Amino acid sequence: MISWVIVGALLKEAAYIYIPVSLFLLKSRDQYLEMLLGFFFLLILSDSRNPNLAFAAVTKEIYVVMLSILLFSDRRNLVNFNGFFYRFIPFFVIAFICIFNAPGENYINAFEKTLSYTLLLIVVPNYFQRAYTDKGKEVYRALILLSTAILSIGFILKFISPHLVSREGRFEGLLGNPNGLGVFALLFFLFFTITLDLYTDLFTRREKTFIYIVALLSLVLSGSRGSLFGVIIYLFFSFFYRRSFFLGAFITVLVVASYSYISANLVDAIHFLGLEQYFRINTLEEASGRFVAWKFTWDHIQESFWFGRGFEYTTYLFSVPENVTYLQSLGHIGNIHNSYLTLWLDTGLVGLSTYCVAFLSYFMKASKKNRLAMPLMFAIIFSTFFESWLTASLNPFTIQVIIILSILTSDVIFPAKAKAGISLQ
Repeated sequence: MISWVIVGALLKEAAYIYIPVSLFLLKSRDQYLEMLLGFFFLLILSDSRNPNLAFAAVTKEIYVVMLSILLFSDRRNLVNFNGFFYRFIPFFVIAFICIFNAPGENYINAFEKTLSYTLLLIVVPNYFQRAYTDKGKEVYRALILLSTAILSIGFILKFISPHLVSREGRFEGLLGNPNGLGVFALLFFLFFTITLDLYTDLFTRREKTFIYIVALLSLVLSGSRGSLFGVIIYLFFSFFYRRSFFLGAFITVLVVASYSYISANLVDAIHFLGLEQYFRINTLEEASGRFVAWKFTWDHIQESFWFGRGFEYTTYLFSVPENVTYLQSLGHIGNIHNSYLTLWLDTGLVGLSTYCVAFLSYFMKASKKNRLAMPLMFAIIFSTFFESWLTASLNPFTIQVIIILSILTSDVIFPAKAKAGISLQ
């Protein structure tokens, strides 16, 4: 992976040949873990805005297609094919149909995005499952150490070249922006806690402490309020769900019933704690301009309410010059920042419904095996309500959710000893 960066940074387009050749060499040795790590690594690099890493944005598309070809050509060597994708078939049928509604100049983008998302849901669970079959719990350790290394390098650069890892005074590490770092740190934190719940002896106490510090410090320095609240939500609900599933469910109902009271007093609580500057309280009540984007999106949803206008239509709509000017005049810069409105706009209410049914059903299935599944779901839903990363296929965020759900729903991956130790009473 280090050689990939060197070749991509110095020789540019040569990486488009060098990295696929590397992938073939890994496959010739049946190194499925390394193939998966390489994919995850490229997705992380592709999120960066460093021009020296621009090669990753193109290479990741080649990589996922090659992973798919190698997977289907090697089906006979897969003892158990992971059918994680099956529940999403209705959604992707709708998504492909919606391509025909896409603006002419967005046809290709809509098709490529739909195809890449489809391949992602097929490839990742199967490569993780095969890697787990070959390497066991070493798969968890390798992924965690890779993420820890990425976050640690960001800290090192903060002291050596702070301008490379900061944006408008906020820390972004090797990710593309501070909120991206926050989401990455949140999902990494969730993955790490799930791993420790399954394998308490996988890391020493010092290693656990170091990894937690790296993850949480990255999150705090990023200034990502949504991700920080996601961690708080996870820790709050996991406290109750660890003790009893029914106690956790009761607290969930209580919190939902008290939502209006909590939201009405949130700003006052932040003032009481003296954290108004960190939470940028002046933009919190307006959700940093998100309400403007959400209203703008809702107006356009009415034009294609049931069936949307294809994946990437949101990006297309928010990049039209007159729309950019209009939104900026209202104080909003960027995209929708809401995964569900993005899905609705791109695939319509029918597409959104089929996606949510599949997505939530996996958490329901996982909750029968693991007490932390519901807190995980709450944290992820909260994050995706304020960011659109779940609708993107080839990013370093969605892949982590797929891996977590693959772990908790696969009978091959999920350790039998962990099942025996979990009580829903």
